[in-house]
Amino acid sequence: MKGLLGIILLILVGAFFLNFNPAIFNSQFDVEDLVGQKDPCDHPDSDISCCFVHMPEIISHIMIITETAEAVEPLRISGRVFDERTNHSLGGVIIYAYHTDEAGYYSKSGSEKGVQKWHGKHHGWCKTDDGGQYELKTIRPGPYPTNTLPAHIHLAIKMPKEEEPFYINDIVFEDDELVNEEYRSNLPYPRGGSGIVELKKVNNTWVGVRNINL
Repeated sequence: MKGLLGIILLILVGAFFLNFNPAIFNSQFDVEDLVGQKDPCDHPDSDISCCFVHMPEIISHIMIITETAEAVEPLRISGRVFDERTNHSLGGVIIYAYHTDEAGYYSKSGSEKGVQKWHGKHHGWCKTDDGGQYELKTIRPGPYPTNTLPAHIHLAIKMPKEEEPFYINDIVFEDDELVNEEYRSNLPYPRGGSGIVELKKVNNTWVGVRNINL
C-alpha cells in the first residue's frame, strides 16, 4: 500500500513540473510577499520623504529628542520660521531633525523604523505654531570620530503647501573650530540660512537661536 502511494505521489510531482510555468507562478506569488516586503526607507540614502513616514500623528512646536536627565550637555535651540519674500511668520511647517550622540555616533535604541534605523535614536519632529515658532530640546552632539566635519544637527523641512520636502543647512555651532572659512564657503543649500548658531550656557544648558527664512 505504501509503495502504491509513493508511486502516485511521484506521478503527481512529475506532472506538476512538466506543466510548471514560471511566468504564471511569478504573476500569482511574489517572493517578497512570502517573506515580507523590504522597507524602501530602510537605507541610508533613502528618499527625503522617508524622514516623515514614521512621524507621530500629533506633534507640537516643541521637539523633545532627549530628556535632560540623559543629557551630558543639554541643548535647546529655538527660533521662528519666516517667508523670506514677505517676512511673515510661517505656521504649520514640519521640521525633522536628527544627530549623533555626544561621542559622534548615530547610536540606536533598537526600536527605530525605516530611515531612522540609520539616523539613530536622536531624532524627532515638530510643527511651527501660528507665530512660526519652534523649539528643539536635545543634547549637544559630538563630531564624527574622524573629526572632519563640525558637530551638526541635520534638518529636513516639509512645507504645508509644498509636496516635496527638502533639506536646509545643518545646525552647527559658532564655537566649533571646524566651522571655518572652508565650511562657511561650501554651504550646500540656498534656503534657510547658514545654520551657524551662537551658543550660550544658561543654567547648565547650551542655548541658541536659529531663525529659518524660507
